[in-house]
Amino acid sequence: MRIRHYRPEYLETLVQIEHQAAQSDGRGALALEERLTDPEEDDLANVFVITDDDDEVNPWGQAGTLDGLEGEVVGYTILQLHKGEQGYHFLCQGAVHPQYRRQHGGRVLLVGALNRARVLAEEFEFEAEEAGLSIYFEALLPNNDPASARLAARCELQATTEVAPEGLILYRREL
Repeated sequence: MRIRHYRPEYLETLVQIEHQAAQSDGRGALALEERLTDPEEDDLANVFVITDDDDEVNPWGQAGTLDGLEGEVVGYTILQLHKGEQGYHFLCQGAVHPQYRRQHGGRVLLVGALNRARVLAEEFEFEAEEAGLSIYFEALLPNNDPASARLAARCELQATTEVAPEGLILYRREL
């Protein structure tokens, strides 16, 4: 599997993945189409997809992808930054197609989003420290999927008691 930056031609596939994942997870679907086509949206650089590329078919690996050789998109993640009274919050939301779960795609997306949040946090870390504000990484993960708690633990995320959208749990860690 490979992580790639979002491109507009992925939109229809991501909407389908979101609806299938939401149905499988027993939760409401995100309004991806509105979010990813909003002209005011400036976080598109923080939207990533994962494809089902087979490394044995493409032996060059991550850095040397052949032109035109790209697998099917099977998941996505969106990382958004919100500033609140308690601190800065990087919120990670996404989904992996139910057929492709248990193949480490969710972990790859979550770790990628966590690493991206760390890089972005460097830009205002000093400012946050001076203001006495914390910087948090948060992820909304499905409540009824036992892999969610294991995935959160691997990324050192703790479940919160904060209200989350139905069918999801908000996990958090300080950066």
